[in-house]
Amino acid sequence: FPPRHHDPRLRMGCPVIHSPAAAETASAAAAAQTSGGDSAAAAAGSASTSGCPVHTRGSPAGERLNPDNAMPAVANQLPAAGQRLPLSKERVESTIPQAGAEGGHWVYPSAQMFYNAMRRKGFEPQEEDMRTVVAIHNTVNERTWREILLWERHYPECVDDLKLVRFGGVPDEPTPKARLFTAVGYKPPFDRHDWVVSRCGKEVRYLIDYYNARPIAGKPVAMHIDARPAADDLQGAWERVRMPFLRLWNAGRGP
Repeated sequence: FPPRHHDPRLRMGCPVIHSPAAAETASAAAAAQTSGGDSAAAAAGSASTSGCPVHTRGSPAGERLNPDNAMPAVANQLPAAGQRLPLSKERVESTIPQAGAEGGHWVYPSAQMFYNAMRRKGFEPQEEDMRTVVAIHNTVNERTWREILLWERHYPECVDDLKLVRFGGVPDEPTPKARLFTAVGYKPPFDRHDWVVSRCGKEVRYLIDYYNARPIAGKPVAMHIDARPAADDLQGAWERVRMPFLRLWNAGRGP
């Protein structure tokens, strides 16, 4: 079940919490990414609204987007008009295999690309915050992939060749599960993504709800990621039914 606690600092969009401790939490977010921890640090260092540039809604008319990730087809690494500080153009390679790229992985946007995307969608990001925003984004995506792998490990013949085909944010369309939990008193997720993976050549869609969890003293703000296959066919529905029993079985067997 998702946590009942809701942190009002979280806004719809990328999982960014607004806090004055940007420098501290940037390093914590990066540490969470490399250590594989279960908490993602998030801070933007100002009261300005932040958002996720992968969402297609609000894109300027006529802008050509890559349908696989809803980002501009041509990466814009040029400084934006009125930009006060230079931003990194370095792009980090993820651990997520990319379909159609032999042996390749998805590559995360640079701080400059993130800044440009947020400005393009009407946000007012602060240059000083972008390192933190990028670290958070990368951490959350790595954790999301690990959640998907927990399901895909039940197909050992396919997991070595598992690839992410495409993905996108759909925050304005709550999943049926999120609607149900909200109806019985749980706080709604602050974002939703749909990821499509290639499992032995078959496309499988995953629904991902992002919830903020109860903060723990002395640790980065916790986040709950609810990833599961969409019940688009009988196989997806069966996976959803059997997973709770498999988890109980594995927990009973011990390490």
